[in-house]
Amino acid sequence: MRVRDVMHRPVATVHQGVPVTEAAVPLAEQGYAALPVLDDRDRLVGILTSGDVLRGTMSEDTRTVAEVMTAPVVAVAAYQDLADASRLLLSRGLRSIPVVEDDGHVVGIVSRGDLLRLLLKPDEAIGVSVQRRLDDYTGTRRWRAEVSGGRVTIRGLFADESERRIAIALARTVPGTRSATTAAPRQTDDPCAAASWSFDDA
Repeated sequence: MRVRDVMHRPVATVHQGVPVTEAAVPLAEQGYAALPVLDDRDRLVGILTSGDVLRGTMSEDTRTVAEVMTAPVVAVAAYQDLADASRLLLSRGLRSIPVVEDDGHVVGIVSRGDLLRLLLKPDEAIGVSVQRRLDDYTGTRRWRAEVSGGRVTIRGLFADESERRIAIALARTVPGTRSATTAAPRQTDDPCAAASWSFDDA
């Protein structure tokens, strides 16, 4: 298995010239373990962790990400064997590793959580990945993913048909998803939420 098979993308990044206080927002609000740091040509030059941010905000002066980031940074290529990335994570005590192209551009990130999901049963792994995509889109657990035999049911309240199609499209991006459908939340009598959409493999 290759790194590209499990890496998370798109990946949130931060520019090296951004103030540390500004870069702290996605780390705190989105719960990211770390943010890859890019230079003016969008190439990887470091990584910003929560520890870096805490150290950078202890002083009164306004410091930039470049002044507090961890560098040089450990990175892997999308085509590398996943076992290599696993060894790096464990041997270096890292929570995540950026994935880069040969020219240094970031294409994803792989974390310990990505590796742990491989130990789950197929349906559980699909469910975790689908839920993460849904949460990334809505910002909250407004929609919930249920999986059985690779068939995903997304339960929740949808504003219109467009939202249903978006939810289904997000689920379809997860490898192993055989079909995707939307449905009303469990234990609800809301008639507006009763309709459903689906998409099955031919």
